[in-house]
Amino acid sequence: MAHPTAGLPDLSRAHGAWVYLFASIGGGALVGARAGVEVALLIGTAFTGGFLVTGALLRGPRRSVRQLMTGTLLAAGSPALALALGAERSFLWVGPLGALLALFCVVTARRRGLLSVPALVSGIAALTLASAATALAGGADLGHTALLFGALVFFFAWRSLRIAAPLRRVQGPWPADQLRRQGLREAGLAAVWTLAVVAVVA
Repeated sequence: MAHPTAGLPDLSRAHGAWVYLFASIGGGALVGARAGVEVALLIGTAFTGGFLVTGALLRGPRRSVRQLMTGTLLAAGSPALALALGAERSFLWVGPLGALLALFCVVTARRRGLLSVPALVSGIAALTLASAATALAGGADLGHTALLFGALVFFFAWRSLRIAAPLRRVQGPWPADQLRRQGLREAGLAAVWTLAVVAVVA
């Protein structure tokens, strides 16, 4: 009998999600640049850990024990180090919000599929909160942080929904070559959009 989550993808291999995560971290670091690159990297590491935990929960904790443990250590330890290096404490509320969104994504994906609109949008929002956490930790005010997050999450969710729409109709494995080409294009669009948003917000 197949495992109930056997049809769900491995998020650690979802290149688009990594692109949006790194773009969010980079955008937040540029907007909140006062605390230095070390703090930005640590906050980014924390959200990377949260992403690994989400992927492990999606596939089933028993199947991804090492990934779950690694992600938990990164998500818990990196913020403490960031605070020790002078990060602003205002970023701390973002983590629990991201965890709630990620949990909603996991539950919805198990029930309706990862490409369903609620699962996809909540997952993208959880990733993009890395921009808010990184910006706040670096000293950005709430207004600039909200503008950054809003602009990024709108664009990333829109692009993700456009990509997901035809994939929902695919029977069998997704077309790897087509997805690879699409992924390179989306990485370029995400980078350009993030830099444009930072230029306006910062």
